[in-house]
Amino acid sequence: MSPLSGGSASRCPRPRRWTGYTIGNDVSERTWQNGDRTFWQGKNTDTFKPMGPWIVTGIDPDALEVTIRLNGKQVYIYCAGDAIFSVRQYLTLYPGDVLWMGTEEATENMKDGDIVEVEVPEIGVLRNPVGREQ
Repeated sequence: MSPLSGGSASRCPRPRRWTGYTIGNDVSERTWQNGDRTFWQGKNTDTFKPMGPWIVTGIDPDALEVTIRLNGKQVYIYCAGDAIFSVRQYLTLYPGDVLWMGTEEATENMKDGDIVEVEVPEIGVLRNPVGREQ
C-alpha cells in the first residue's frame, strides 16, 4: 500500500494527514540490487514502480492487510498500518510524496511471464505482468 502525503510532516510516528491511499508494487531486481551499494538500479529502473488502480480516501490503514501473490500463490502478507507508521518517524514527507513499502523478508524471484498481484481491501488489486525488456 502506498499512502500519499497531504501535508508536510517531519519525524512523526503517526500521520497528520494523508491525501489518500493507493497500491504500489515496489519491484526489485535482486541480482542488480546485490551489486549496487545504493540499490538505485535494482529498485528504480523503468517499470519498477507501478501504482494504482486508483487513489482512495477515508480508509483506516490499521485495519487493512496487504496481500502479495506471484502467479496466484500468496507469497507475503502484512498489516498496512504497521508498515506505514514504522518509517514515518525517520523522514520528512511533503505534499504529494508517495511512501513505498516493500517486504521485510526475501521474496521469490520473478521471471518473464509471471504475474504479480498486490491486493488491499477497500482499494483493489494491482496486477502486473513480468516481462523482460526487449
